Amino acid sequence: MKKTILSLILVLTALQCGILHSQDHNLIPAPGKAAWGKDKFHLNGAKILLSADLLEREQATVKQLISFIKESSGITINTTYAEEPGVKLIVLKSENTGPALPVQDEKTGPGTRESYQISVTGSRVLINAKTDAGVFYAIQTLEQMAVFDNTDSYIPEAEIEDYPEMAYRGVMIDFSHGGLLTEAEIMNQIDFLARWKMNQYYFYNEVSIEMKGYSLINYNACYSQEQISRIVAYARKKHIDVIPFVNFYGHLHELLRVEKYAGLGIGKYGHDLDPRDPGVQIFLKDWIKQYTEIFPSPFIHIGFDETWETERLKTEDKSIQPKELYLTQIDFVTKTLRSYGKRVMVWTDISNNYPDIISQFPRDLIPVLWEYSDTPGSLTKWLTPVKKEKLPFFVQSAVDNWGNVYPAADYTFDNIDICLKACKDENAIGYITSVWTDAVQPLLRNSWLFMAYGSAGAWQSAPIDKKSFTEKYCRIMYPGSSEIMRDAFLKMSESEDFLAKCLGRHTLSEMWEDPFSSYHLNNTAIHLDDFRNARIAAEEAQEKLYGVLLSGKEDTAFIRTMLVNCRQLDFTAARFIWAKTIVDRWNWIYDLNSKGEKDYVRNYDINYTTHGLIADMMDYCTTLREEYRKAWLSENMSYRLGTMTGRFDSEYLLWRNLHIKIGDYINHNEEKTKRSRFEKLFLNTK
Repeated sequence: MKKTILSLILVLTALQCGILHSQDHNLIPAPGKAAWGKDKFHLNGAKILLSADLLEREQATVKQLISFIKESSGITINTTYAEEPGVKLIVLKSENTGPALPVQDEKTGPGTRESYQISVTGSRVLINAKTDAGVFYAIQTLEQMAVFDNTDSYIPEAEIEDYPEMAYRGVMIDFSHGGLLTEAEIMNQIDFLARWKMNQYYFYNEVSIEMKGYSLINYNACYSQEQISRIVAYARKKHIDVIPFVNFYGHLHELLRVEKYAGLGIGKYGHDLDPRDPGVQIFLKDWIKQYTEIFPSPFIHIGFDETWETERLKTEDKSIQPKELYLTQIDFVTKTLRSYGKRVMVWTDISNNYPDIISQFPRDLIPVLWEYSDTPGSLTKWLTPVKKEKLPFFVQSAVDNWGNVYPAADYTFDNIDICLKACKDENAIGYITSVWTDAVQPLLRNSWLFMAYGSAGAWQSAPIDKKSFTEKYCRIMYPGSSEIMRDAFLKMSESEDFLAKCLGRHTLSEMWEDPFSSYHLNNTAIHLDDFRNARIAAEEAQEKLYGVLLSGKEDTAFIRTMLVNCRQLDFTAARFIWAKTIVDRWNWIYDLNSKGEKDYVRNYDINYTTHGLIADMMDYCTTLREEYRKAWLSENMSYRLGTMTGRFDSEYLLWRNLHIKIGDYINHNEEKTKRSRFEKLFLNTK
């Protein structure tokens, strides 16, 4: 079977999904343009020509290209430092006139740090870039241009000049609310995001990074400073800047819940630091010093969002003036970080309460406008005060996964589109995609598709065609199973959409609710077809993924994570359907008996130990628990795994206790079985 990473035809579609800056392949080569020919550069017998110093600086990048070609075609490509007569060459050239990572005043356009040119003829591939970063991005494009099949492996003739639309293109990962990704998984993410030309990795934490001298905080549940240093160094090889993202005002409950530090907060065991307490400045100066030592990035994001505790307590304590306290805290934090040469980024949702406050911000702050809505124009309320002050700014969108069994695909795509449009229309200097973990449960590999969408969109000048993006993404990421994987992703999204019709937009908040409650029994009756359709879509996705898993063509651990998510979708719908089916079946038997008809069915299919409806759910949740545990540990450290598996344990007890109650009633109250309905006997309702 033909195995294609990206054929010439697909290269043209790749222009629309953010791989290249241009969209018109018929134009004569020009800045940000691409033109295509009919010749082919055949990879068999080719070598990579580069200077010894470039190989030393970009050893990982060159190894990546060699490994990619070997794994895709079986062809071994060697390196050389000199022209060899008659040998086809992939020539890598870098002027090396710029830094490896984004700087504080990063620019984009022709001839800038990340720009590159690719020229492909029948005898030579020439990559020319101003810096090593440009070479790195050119190689990402070259890999996506390559064609591999059983008889030939080649790169199509082309002339390309490319550069990013946005100078800063980031993804923010939440390392605070959910699980803690393993160091290896963080590096997997960095590899993946580098492939989509992302250049900033925001490490959001509240207290999940070790601070020397504070051993009481999140003991055994944080990253060591040595781990962070290794992650930073690894990302640098991929031209990605790892940026600390830490709240220095609100969202610090895990600090303030410790009795030793509780007095540093407003209120008791709350979330917000108290800027009036001199101890807060002493404590923060120490933390800031440590952060600047382990994160060499010129940037730091200080959060400062959702200071709700301060707002709530102002009615009880008249000395609390939220606006003044906010400005006091931001002035102190900014001044301290500035002394270390850091450029400070901050969220601006405080302007919702105090519209004029941004005019009083330190002038060198970079506002970050976060907006997770899918409604056009939703950014206006955040844009207006920032534009009034003529400040450079970022826009931050989000993968809508934190409250969903599977990310809400259309909602996420629309939110990213809205934020990227605002970036480009309003001349933002940077863009960030958020990946939150508030619900703890979501496995982050389910968000990779959407992370790629945001990263690609920040490189691309024109809007991405979201309807075809999943197909193009799968052709690049799963070349041996692209159509099957596309269908699996679409079916998971379809299943989530049906669940949302039943449970509301954030399906995860309802996933573990009591399916036998009056509300949910009535809701299931109304949405029975939607629940069934959710199961059908999830089962179809499972069938697709089983096939890919058996083929052995793709990353087994990744596919198993997708399978676990499919089964969670199916399980969520099934538990509500089964609850209604059990109640209806019991009451049907009751109705038969009340009419004096002979009861052939009795309660066999409800409560039979091995094949009853209740046994189904006990089997399903315990099996799924183990599958989920393995998927969790393939991504995360063990921290919070018990919190998650406890949900499955509680689910088992729900069905097990019902099984015992029904069995006990049948065994000891045979006559009453003919006189009472399920709701009265087991749900304490009339």
